[in-house]
Amino acid sequence: MTRKPLDKKRKAYLWGQRAEWLAILLLMCKGYRILARRFKCKSGEIDLIAQKRNLICFIEVKARATTYDALYALSPQQRQRITRAAEWYLSKNRHNGQGGANDVICRFDVMAAEPWRLPIHVKDAWQMKN
Repeated sequence: MTRKPLDKKRKAYLWGQRAEWLAILLLMCKGYRILARRFKCKSGEIDLIAQKRNLICFIEVKARATTYDALYALSPQQRQRITRAAEWYLSKNRHNGQGGANDVICRFDVMAAEPWRLPIHVKDAWQMKN
C-alpha cells in the first residue's frame, strides 16, 4: 500500500489547521473574542464561534488553492448543518448583550484561505431561515 493518499490527506488536514489558526489571529486582531473552536454536536460542526460585543459569529473556514475555490466550497447541505449546530449552541449557551438576551445578533461568516495570503473574511455569507 502506498503512502501517497495518506500523505495528501494529511497535508490537506494540516493546511486546514493552519488556515483555522490564521483565521483566529485575524479575528482577534479585529477585536473578536473566540468562544469555541471546532464546536461539535449531533446536528453538525462549526469551525469557529466568535463574539464582538453583542454579535455572535458562526464561522466556516475553507482552505483551498484559490480564494474563489474556497468561497464556493460551502454546499447548501453544509450551511444547513452549520445553521442547525448554531441553533443548538445558542439554545445551550446564554450570551447577553448590554440590554439582555434579546440583544444578541447572530451572523454566519466564511473565512476563505489560500496559500501565502491572509484569509478573506466574508461577513454575513448566509442567513438563518426561520
